[in-house]
Amino acid sequence: MDLKMKTKMLTLMGFAAAVAIAMPTNLMAQADKLEKERREHDERVKAEQAVRDLMFSQAALQRNVEQLQKKKADLQRDVSYYKMKYDRAARDLEMLQKMHTPDKELVDSTQKDVTYYQARTKVAEEDLAKTEAALKDAIAKLQEALRSPLTGKIILPGEVLQLFVLEDETFNGLYQVRQGGYIVLPRVGRVSVVGKDLADAEKAIKAELEKSQLKSATVMVERSPGVYGEETTDVIYLAGEFKTTGPLKTPAGVQPTLVTTILRSGGLTPNADLTRVKLLRLEAGQGLVEEVNVQAILDGHGLQSDLALNAGDIIVVPAFAPVVYVTGNVKNPGVIKLSQDEELTAYSAILRSGGFARFAKTRGVYVLRDRGNGEKTRIPVNIKELQAGKRADVILQGRDIVVVPEKFFSF
Repeated sequence: MDLKMKTKMLTLMGFAAAVAIAMPTNLMAQADKLEKERREHDERVKAEQAVRDLMFSQAALQRNVEQLQKKKADLQRDVSYYKMKYDRAARDLEMLQKMHTPDKELVDSTQKDVTYYQARTKVAEEDLAKTEAALKDAIAKLQEALRSPLTGKIILPGEVLQLFVLEDETFNGLYQVRQGGYIVLPRVGRVSVVGKDLADAEKAIKAELEKSQLKSATVMVERSPGVYGEETTDVIYLAGEFKTTGPLKTPAGVQPTLVTTILRSGGLTPNADLTRVKLLRLEAGQGLVEEVNVQAILDGHGLQSDLALNAGDIIVVPAFAPVVYVTGNVKNPGVIKLSQDEELTAYSAILRSGGFARFAKTRGVYVLRDRGNGEKTRIPVNIKELQAGKRADVILQGRDIVVVPEKFFSF
């Protein structure tokens, strides 16, 4: 074998050896990358589940507060009504007893009324006291539930973190956790923090900084004391259709109001109904609920309706009441507002709209549903089979459109 051939073979052998060494290294790097992505995915799923559990718990507590507030208002009306009836009956009885020859049957009847309304007043007052105690307890529980994002272990999307890096203050500042579960550091890029506690977030940020920016990094991470990181004192709790629910600390030396707190909260969801904002407050041992039309205040009307807030107050921004639309050949086309947790079907919506008009094409009824990404889905409704009990009706969702087309005639 000549020298040239030997040199070529040695070169090929060297290349093969290099490939053999590089392949395991590349496979290990890919495996490490996949493992990192898997961990980040698991942490995101864990955080998302925590958010869902938290929102479900808060929503249930909000509904309980609303139900107790309604019950309290009803009982207050009952107490006022029975007191009024008792006072009237008592006056009538006093007048009858002053007569020289009172009608015994009428006196007995009026006495029964006095006894009856006195007893009903007592029962209503006892129920009212129990409901007020339950309302106070419900508001306290809601406060506790809303406090949990601040004191909870894991970092959730939407939170604001305060970062301190001892060796390079250019990294110091406030970082909001994006929906993807990460913060964005200058000159570093994305660092996954969601689903981690503060100590693990510090380790993750430290590791990323030491890869490309610093030989050794001393990292401290804290939850931001407020949306803008001011020196803060009191805490207001946000619930409902805020982009970020939970505690919001207020700037020291500033008297927060309902409107200013909503404006600095970090934003609302598209479903937020500012015409029915509720303020929940524990005061003098009682749970108080105020409803304010914040939208009117923002539009320049009723500026005096803005309320000064106290520490521990809860602001609840409800969602718009879900609505469905019925259009086409029905007797009364228009909008149907659904009450909380109400289930309405397509055929029921048609009946509620007065039923089919004269030239309605009952075989062509359908529901138009927005999928949220700009696309609409057409869901057929077979009225004939539905009336015969052969097919289930379509249960409507908010913003569905029930369409009843018109028959076309040819002559």
